[in-house]
Amino acid sequence: MNWNLVRKTISDRWKGALVYAGALVAYVLMLTAMFPSFQKMTGFQEMMDKYPESMARFFGVESIDLASFNNFMTMEFLGLMFVIIVGAFVFSFACGMVAGELGDGTLELLLAQPIERWKMLTSKAAVLLAGIVGLVLITVLSVLALGSAFGIDVSYSGYLAYLPVAIALLVSIAGYSILFSTALHQPRWAVMASVGVTLGLYMMHFAATSSQSLEKLGYFTVFHYYNPLKVLDSGTVPLWDVLFLLAFGAACFAASLWFFQRKDIAS
Repeated sequence: MNWNLVRKTISDRWKGALVYAGALVAYVLMLTAMFPSFQKMTGFQEMMDKYPESMARFFGVESIDLASFNNFMTMEFLGLMFVIIVGAFVFSFACGMVAGELGDGTLELLLAQPIERWKMLTSKAAVLLAGIVGLVLITVLSVLALGSAFGIDVSYSGYLAYLPVAIALLVSIAGYSILFSTALHQPRWAVMASVGVTLGLYMMHFAATSSQSLEKLGYFTVFHYYNPLKVLDSGTVPLWDVLFLLAFGAACFAASLWFFQRKDIAS
């Protein structure tokens, strides 16, 4: 790694990361403040029970249970919404690592410095990894602190077990986003490809959970290995799922290094 580049990347990105962190805390605050009221609303659970099961699965739960804080948080945040909110940070950062620099015309200037290509990519990836860990940690700590502040029975073991699972999912998403950033010349192409693949994988996962005939399709998506409600309820880390997601992200990053080493930035 090149520590000068690490410091520059942090200097360029810390404000954006801080905004995301603040937005996450604000969103958790809103949800934890709402949950006690939802629990007390008579008749609301009966209405939720009439919703199609497919809708519940789309948001990451088998059924909508407003009496369960874990179920409520998964449906409203840790399922699809978490991928959208934190995924936007990952897409923006990862796709700007190479394609963004190339689009801004700063990549040639950066590589004119005495820094090897693999060190440049590794330095930026290290900052992205730190950002992912930081945002997930802030999310979990916010839920634990604010949940306790509102008198909610929060599963500490469940949310601590959720930490590595969420990090591993975002690492896998970052892996192929960096790959698109190195393989494509325009930042908008890289972002569109990353968002499109993520959406496609999520819809594949949804289809696999909704139809027995498509069940095996789920094994080919990263979301098959991300089940926040199961982790929160059990309080145990699904080690093999975490290892698979990390390995997939690492493989994509290795392919990114290969592409970047051979990339013609003048074309």
